[in-house]
Amino acid sequence: MKKVLMFVVLMGILTLCSGLSSYGNSPDFEMDTVAPQLELISPNGGESWYIGDTRNILWTASDTNLDPAGIDLWYSLNGGADYLSLAEAIANSGSYPWELPGMQSFNAKVRIGARDSFDNSTLIHSLNSFNIGYVPPAIPEGLSINISNAVDALLTWDEVTQTIPPYNSPITPDGYIILYNESPYEQDGQSYAFLARSYVTSYTHHDVGEFRNQMFYRVQAYKNYTREDSEALEALVQKSKTQRIPWPQAKTILMGGKQ
Repeated sequence: MKKVLMFVVLMGILTLCSGLSSYGNSPDFEMDTVAPQLELISPNGGESWYIGDTRNILWTASDTNLDPAGIDLWYSLNGGADYLSLAEAIANSGSYPWELPGMQSFNAKVRIGARDSFDNSTLIHSLNSFNIGYVPPAIPEGLSINISNAVDALLTWDEVTQTIPPYNSPITPDGYIILYNESPYEQDGQSYAFLARSYVTSYTHHDVGEFRNQMFYRVQAYKNYTREDSEALEALVQKSKTQRIPWPQAKTILMGGKQ
């Protein structure tokens, strides 16, 4: 009797072990811990865009498992201190048409994010700031210089009535800025200096013939859209009375209220 019972117990143990030793294959799965590669092409700093325009934000993004709607876009008007949402969960088309905001900024940036289906993400922004401003008045044409008295230089030019090409919209400038340079060699006006402001289409550079053998001039129209614009220009005019201000420095002063 005891032998039979022992046999039954042993068989139960063998049956249990056989059940524990069974197994199956789990489904294949993939693990991705690599963030997407992302490059912001434009705007990436130095661009001058205009209010009312639609400009394309351009980028490249790549990843083995990039989310089909894994691109987000933001913009900043204060150098990246604050960002506003522009587009969320869009496709990786490499281009997004952006209708520029109705506020000027000389310190704008764009930020872009890309994520994959494993929630890895990459976030980058414009390398440097770019400008968003109103379309400026066209460059005055017909500039002429009369030095008939051999002392004073009388500058005259045609009135500006439109914005720069290809916009060519009607505009009435608030006045004109006159620049001067003693050398004909210059790069995009960088070697010129601020001379004066004129509310009309003429300006007399007094006594220049007594002290200079030659002088070169440039004239551009301006439009003040804000109180800060007007105050910055007035500060430039006052400062120029006591020192020579190169045009790059003058532009910095003019943009002082718009950072």
